[in-house]
Amino acid sequence: MQELLYLYGFVIDNNPDDYLMVHYPMEAIQSVPFSDSKVQLLEAQKAELRCLLPRSLLDRGFFSECTAKIEGNDKCEDQVRSHSWSGQRKMPSYLNKLVFPDNFLTALRTIALQEDEIFQVSSMLEELVGSGGERQPSDTEVRAAVWEACGDSGALQLLVDLLQMKMVDLEENSGAENCDIELLKEVNTAESQEPQTPIKETDGLTQQKLRSKNRRSSIIYRRGQKQLTRLFLMEAEHALQLALSERN
Repeated sequence: MQELLYLYGFVIDNNPDDYLMVHYPMEAIQSVPFSDSKVQLLEAQKAELRCLLPRSLLDRGFFSECTAKIEGNDKCEDQVRSHSWSGQRKMPSYLNKLVFPDNFLTALRTIALQEDEIFQVSSMLEELVGSGGERQPSDTEVRAAVWEACGDSGALQLLVDLLQMKMVDLEENSGAENCDIELLKEVNTAESQEPQTPIKETDGLTQQKLRSKNRRSSIIYRRGQKQLTRLFLMEAEHALQLALSERN
């Protein structure tokens, strides 16, 4: 569906409303260690395995010119990462600049859990609700336990991997972003050489113009997706570096 939008005329060069879709395939979870436990935790947290990343999110990211203006007025309230059971896990310094939806990062944290971290999550939740299971922990409580156990670095590494794979897929048949820029120049040159005087259109000429329009739109769309992937990958890589340096 996403790839067909350009066919219906929704493609605009440098579209401020453009977005990138990122997802972790559900079938891939079956191949990760302790998949059954992780699926249960995902359901308990109401985590999402896919997300839409609008271009506008970059306005408050690490590399945005707007960040300095926003930072002073944007105090982030995070129920999950504002409390630490052990007192060892500190709220990340980068939290206000993290552009990725927490519902998606929650899923990635859970998928990245190691064996000892899964047991740690279970122990914390048992301590919270009682060994008799008097009540079920809320999704916020489960998220807090998962974050306490593993922090952000595992999730951010998974996110970097997903974005890198997306870029590979985008470039596989059409080359890098620069290739699309060159193709657009060729299309512009070809269109500028078309006769400027009005001529009677035939079915063949109409089809030719339609193909040219669709080609231009597909190149613009493809270049926009590569650009967004590159920019969000930069955000994810920088967040990962900070998470590792802060032992998160």
